[in-house]
Amino acid sequence: MEQWFEVDKAGLAKLLERKGKVFVLHELVQNAWDQKVTKVDVHLLREPGSHHVKIMVEDDDPDGFVDLSHAFTLFAESNKKTDATKRGRFNLGEKLVLAVCTEASIVSTTGGYRFDRTGRHRVTKGRSVGSLFTGRLKMTNAEMAECAHSMRQLIAPEGIVTTFYDGETQPFVLPVRTPIVSVEATLPTEIADQEGNLRKTVRKTTIRVFETGGDPGTLYEMGIPVVETGDRYHVDIGQKVPLNLDRDNVPPAYLRDVRTLVLNAVHARITDAESANAAWVRDALADENIDTAAVTTIITQRFGDKVVAYDPSDPEANKRVVAAGYVVVTGSQMGKDEWRNVRRAGVMPPAGRVMPTPKPYSDDPNAPVIKVINEADMSAAERAVIASYRHVAHNLLGFTPNVRLVVANNFEAAYGSRCLDINRKLGAKWFAESLTAGRLSMRAISLLIHELGHEFCGDHLSSKYYEALTDLGAKLAIAVQGNNNLLNCETS
Repeated sequence: MEQWFEVDKAGLAKLLERKGKVFVLHELVQNAWDQKVTKVDVHLLREPGSHHVKIMVEDDDPDGFVDLSHAFTLFAESNKKTDATKRGRFNLGEKLVLAVCTEASIVSTTGGYRFDRTGRHRVTKGRSVGSLFTGRLKMTNAEMAECAHSMRQLIAPEGIVTTFYDGETQPFVLPVRTPIVSVEATLPTEIADQEGNLRKTVRKTTIRVFETGGDPGTLYEMGIPVVETGDRYHVDIGQKVPLNLDRDNVPPAYLRDVRTLVLNAVHARITDAESANAAWVRDALADENIDTAAVTTIITQRFGDKVVAYDPSDPEANKRVVAAGYVVVTGSQMGKDEWRNVRRAGVMPPAGRVMPTPKPYSDDPNAPVIKVINEADMSAAERAVIASYRHVAHNLLGFTPNVRLVVANNFEAAYGSRCLDINRKLGAKWFAESLTAGRLSMRAISLLIHELGHEFCGDHLSSKYYEALTDLGAKLAIAVQGNNNLLNCETS
C-alpha cells in the first residue's frame, strides 16, 4: 500500500533540538529497561578531534528486539501500549533518536539495520543475545556533561545493573536507591484497549518518594525523569503517567493528586515555615483528599501552635488573641480551597471562639441570662446610682439611655442598643461606696464612662473606643464646670 506521507528527517531533527540531547539517552535506556534484561551498558564517547560523539546502549535480553521494523516505523502498534508497567506507548522513541543521528545501527538476535547518508541497510548477522544500538551525533561538551549528569539522575530498577561509561571517568553503576517512603495509590494511567487505542483508566500502583540529593525535585515514570517540578522530593510513579506527546509534562490535576499523596505520607518531615510554604505543599493543601494530620502539620509549621482565623464578627477578639500570643491568619493568606480544608480539619478556630468578647444582648443561646430588678426592689443606694447614671448619661450623650439594675453572670456592666445594665452582683458595698458625700465617686464615674464609650465603638481595643472615652471625660469636665451639682445623688 502506498504511504500517504513521508517524514523529513532533517526537519524532524530541527524540531527535536529544543528537547536537548538528554532525551536520546532516556529513550534508549527506557527501551532497554522494558525488555527482559538484567544488564544495560550505556557508552557516551567523544570522537577524537570531532564535534561528534558515539552513543552505544547494549542489553542482554535473551529474545532481543521483537520486531526490527519498529526501529524505523513511526507509530507502529506497540506491545507496550497494553501494559501499564512499560514505559513506552507511541512506538516513537527510537525514531526520534534516529532523527538526530548522522549514522546509527540497531543489531539484535534476528539481525538488524544500519542507517547512514545513503539510507537504511539490512544487517543479516545477528547477536547471540540482547540488542545493541549505536548512534553518531553532534554534541557539545556542555551537552555531554548534561547527559552524564542525567544518567546519574535515573532511578534504576531493581534487578537491572545499569552502567554508564563516558571514557573519562570510572564506569558509573546506577545505584538502586532506597525511597524514604512508598505509597500504594490508585492513579490515572493509559492502557490500550482490544483494538489498540490508548484509553485513560485508573489503576493501583506504587509511588516511591526519594530525596533529591540537591537536584531539583522531579516527577519520574518508572525511573525515567518526566518533568522537573521543583518540589522537595523526587517522586517515581510505578506505571505509565498521563503524558503529552512530547513526554515532558503531565496535567496539573494529576500533579496535584501526586503531591497530595506525597504530602499525606511525608508531612511529618516538614519541620519549618519555609518548607511548609513551598508551592507544592500549598498545592496539596488545597486538594480535597489532603489528610487532617497533614493539614495540622502544615498549619502548625507555617503559623505556630497558637493560631486562629481572623473573626470579622468579633473585631475585639482578634486583638485580644494577639495580645495573648496567637497568630491571626486573614483570608488573603490562604486560598479558598486551603481554607476549606483547614476548617474541615478544625485546626484554626476563629478568634471569637478562642477568646469571645462578651455579648450580653446577642441572640446567642450561650449569652448570659439577664434578670431585670424592679425599682421597688432596689436599695436606696442602688436607686441613687441608677438615677444619677441616667442624669449624667443624658448630659454626655444628648439622650437618656435605658439604665437598668440587673442580675447577670458574665459582666459587671454592659452597654448596647442605648441600654446600660448595672449588675447587682457588684455588691451592696460597691453601690454604697459609689456615693461619696452625696456625689458619684470616681470609681462609679469611671465605670459609667467606660460603658458609655460603647455608644460609639464596641471594641475595647480600638483607637475609636479610646477616643470616645477621652471625649466623654472632657465633656463631663466641661459639664461639671457649668453645673456643679451634676454628679450629686439623691439617696432617699
